[in-house]
Amino acid sequence: MKKLIMFLSGLMLMVLMCGALVLAGFIYDTGSKTTIDTYFFQPDDNAIRRPGVPVDDLVLGADKMRERLIAKYITEYFYATPDISDVNRRKAGETSLYRMSARPVFKAWLTNVAPEIEDLANSRALRTVSLVSLTQDTNNKYWIAEYELKTWQTPNNFAIKPVVNRGILYLGINYAPGMRDKIGKKSVEDYLESGGDPAAVFKFIVIDVASHD
Repeated sequence: MKKLIMFLSGLMLMVLMCGALVLAGFIYDTGSKTTIDTYFFQPDDNAIRRPGVPVDDLVLGADKMRERLIAKYITEYFYATPDISDVNRRKAGETSLYRMSARPVFKAWLTNVAPEIEDLANSRALRTVSLVSLTQDTNNKYWIAEYELKTWQTPNNFAIKPVVNRGILYLGINYAPGMRDKIGKKSVEDYLESGGDPAAVFKFIVIDVASHD
């Protein structure tokens, strides 16, 4: 009698185990029930800075394209990160700032602006740049770009408010719609494939810069 009870108990335990395995397989059948939902991280609440559908430069228009290139140029001109190797690349002419500047303009940047950026990088500071407004002077010789700099001087502590400064650059610009045929000795395709900044492929060059703080 005892052996019969043990046999029936073992058989019931096996049935329960098989039932549990079937139930687990039903619940965790991810192979046929998996779905993927994609999301974009939204930089902030401002709709202007949310990712959008890419627009062809001809659809965007020459005026809007020029404005975006000027904003890009001013960012490249002033931004700072706690990375001295980034400063060295910019000083060596390995970024779009060099290709978007006439040689005298780039040399002036090396003398007047790069040392401050290098000091910020060495002190582990972070500086962001934004274009506030863009107008032309009465003679249509310069574009008047008002910009804002936000500098976090203490690393890894965003509880401290940044130092905010505003200034004005007068930019003499040569710009024509469309893209260049070559970037240096490379075709545009090879330049982009090698990781080059797309801003440099447009027919945009700053030939003169004057500041008014």
